[in-house]
Amino acid sequence: MRQTFIFIGLFLWSGALVAAKTNAPPAPATAPEKPVVTRHLIRVGGTALDYAATAGFLPLADEAGKPQANLFFVAYTKAGESDASRRPITFAFNGGPGASSVWLHLGALGPKRVVLAGDGTELPERYRLVDNDETWLGFTDLVFVDPIGTGYSRTAEGVDAKQFYSLAKDIDVASRFIRLYVTKYERWLSPKFVAGESYGTTRAAGLASRLQTAAGLNLSGVMLLSSALSFQTFSYDDGNDIAFALALPSLAAAAAYHKKADVDRATVEQWALNDYLGALTRGDTLPEADRRHIVEQMAKYTGLSANYIETSRLRVSAARFMKELLRGEQRTVGLMDSRVVGVDVTPRGEYAHFDPAFFLVTGPFVATLNDYLRRDLNFETNRPYEFLSRKVNDAWKWFAHGQGYVYVADDLAEAMARDAHFRVFAAAGEYDLTTPYLGQKYTFDHMGLDPSRRSNLVFRLYPAGHQIYTDPASLKKLHDDVAAFVDDTLVRSSSTSSARQPGAAP
Repeated sequence: MRQTFIFIGLFLWSGALVAAKTNAPPAPATAPEKPVVTRHLIRVGGTALDYAATAGFLPLADEAGKPQANLFFVAYTKAGESDASRRPITFAFNGGPGASSVWLHLGALGPKRVVLAGDGTELPERYRLVDNDETWLGFTDLVFVDPIGTGYSRTAEGVDAKQFYSLAKDIDVASRFIRLYVTKYERWLSPKFVAGESYGTTRAAGLASRLQTAAGLNLSGVMLLSSALSFQTFSYDDGNDIAFALALPSLAAAAAYHKKADVDRATVEQWALNDYLGALTRGDTLPEADRRHIVEQMAKYTGLSANYIETSRLRVSAARFMKELLRGEQRTVGLMDSRVVGVDVTPRGEYAHFDPAFFLVTGPFVATLNDYLRRDLNFETNRPYEFLSRKVNDAWKWFAHGQGYVYVADDLAEAMARDAHFRVFAAAGEYDLTTPYLGQKYTFDHMGLDPSRRSNLVFRLYPAGHQIYTDPASLKKLHDDVAAFVDDTLVRSSSTSSARQPGAAP
């Protein structure tokens, strides 16, 4: 069995090759700097938002009390809240593996955000932060966590970091962080959420179940952005026909955006899951007349030539599509966001040399974060901030024996089955070629949820890429949708709790 493992989401191999040249190997942590607390005031929609920011480390130790690692975090708590037990708190993780939390921190959730040009498809002329009108801090406190080997998070001296670079160990460390944080900062009674993007959703799904069973800590919900719960849905391996079918509507959306096709999304979705997938499952037994029809329809939907589709055996991966769609113009489209266009520096190759969408969100975010931590949050250190670690990803262990596809949707389903109050919000981008939206929806539709739990899952689609928030209109819509989701979750939980009180009406 051949496997395809990549940096999920933000961290495709093309982007990682660039990052690997600039990121020094993470050094073990020495005595961590003490947390720094600062007070801030911004205006959100004309209303003042007063909050405290805490930047620092949370030490982790083993059962014997021996130091294991120091995890860096930045937390924001709204001022003036008299009862912390009623104030929600959200723990946010980006993806990778090997990624820090800089993108969710300064792109969508935090009180400050990086300004990108236009609709998020161009590099800004200068890098700057502005008050984030769409910050989630209005309805939940926030904690941005950098996993071991990312950001400033490092293992303790003499501790091998590689032992933490696995799917199971990563979830264990994140679970321990959350338990320690809510203990140290007295948030056990607060409604608790986890937000994850890309591989961060893989972590979030595992966390929801592990926190319930290992820590006795029940989350109120999770917010999943560009979900990666079933890796089979975006692994373009020989014999894995489902991935090609699930990607087709995203390829069609990109073709339509660049005026290479004109199709209806619903029509393409139905065709992909019926005619197209059925044809792929026939393999070499597909009749020639049916094959010609599939080639013609696929060319119509994707904007690719019939000859290219024919020589590709009807199967075009997202990475090959990225290279081929605008080949005649010596341009490529982004994998993370197919609206973004880049110059093709290797026009005769089969794959693009880099992802232009990834490039747009690297320099601006890394530069502004390093300045922001020192200038605004008064956190000073000479350690390099590992925004993306190729070393972590290269050392990552997915399974004990390295076979099969990662699948954590069952962890999420089990967490939902156990807790009737636990809810899931999932957001997907129409122009995301990394984790195509139909693959995400397919995973959610096949979780085997009990009918009583299905209404606890909310799925939303946005006209954006993998990083939904880089598109200003989608950033606002995402904020409003998540705010409504959190509010509804709290109202449902409160109503149920009230109904259980003695003397309450039946």
